[in-house]
Amino acid sequence: MSSSPSLEKGEFDHIPVIDLAPLRSPLLQERQRLAREIYTACTQVGFFYIKNHGIPEELIATLREAAQRFFSLPEEQKMETSIRKSKKYRGFIPLNCEQPTGTDLEPAPEPDPSTAAFSEAFDIGYELDADPQRSPTDTLPADAYELYGDNQWPRDDLLPGFREVYRRYFAEALTLCRAMIRIFALALDLPEDFFDPMVNYPGATSRMLHYPPQPAADAIRIGLGEHTDYECFTLLLQDQVPALQVRNSRGEWILAPPIPGTLVVNIADCLSIWTNKIFKSTIHRVTNLTGQERYTIPFFFGVDYDTTVSVLPSCISDDRPACKPAFKAGEWVRHQMTRAYPGYEEPARGDS
Repeated sequence: MSSSPSLEKGEFDHIPVIDLAPLRSPLLQERQRLAREIYTACTQVGFFYIKNHGIPEELIATLREAAQRFFSLPEEQKMETSIRKSKKYRGFIPLNCEQPTGTDLEPAPEPDPSTAAFSEAFDIGYELDADPQRSPTDTLPADAYELYGDNQWPRDDLLPGFREVYRRYFAEALTLCRAMIRIFALALDLPEDFFDPMVNYPGATSRMLHYPPQPAADAIRIGLGEHTDYECFTLLLQDQVPALQVRNSRGEWILAPPIPGTLVVNIADCLSIWTNKIFKSTIHRVTNLTGQERYTIPFFFGVDYDTTVSVLPSCISDDRPACKPAFKAGEWVRHQMTRAYPGYEEPARGDS
């Protein structure tokens, strides 16, 4: 598939909206048409909105309310699930504790309190109970990078139903992402099931994020500094507050305002590297200048952590050599997390 040469450099000024209804079509030609539309968005922008995505709006509204309830807890109750108690980067991260990770081409800056994220977060990762494809008799695979399972959850007496609703959303997002990665395969002229064996136990994580209003008009704080995401792609659930900005090839920051009934999708590093950077893992940031509280819930979808990510032969040519040697997905994700949370003590692990 090919896209417009004039836009190949990422000279976009808006983010497209794609109707995902054909994703569920029994007709291959309908799914291929959707794949062509997604190919254009991935090569020209690296971001797009999706509508008719299939996740119930009732569940989305309930999850938003759950996020607001969690971040409204007193600090000491949120700290009961502190990330410092986890060996797998799961739990609560207070304000000013996360650093921008940069990109695979631009190294992260040295840790600096002035660049720390003006946001707080609650992170969970893949667990069997949140995967509709798993049965009660299944067990997690070998975990050389210590990234599966062991989520921390707020006490039920503090937030009744919180765990249940977040797991329900995680399951819905997981199902959607498994379907979408088949469309990405079609977009790359691969067999539709190319990635299927690599997403049995996906390297999927999610986080709730709270961005407070700026403390003062003349003291702008970046909610989350410029970066790319680590995995294959991200589903972002926004609220009504505009703050997400995407950088085009001219260095301009393009706003990605909330659109009711949609999610935002962006390509992340692993899938970009797989395609030899034909799919763009586009730099983005968050700056909440609205004076309002902002709540978002990204879902980061990746392949099984023991999967080898290697540039597709079809994306290599004499004038476009492989952008990166092959690597394990779990090794890459773990490395990026150590940059996001400097000072976090890494446990000993397997063959990384």
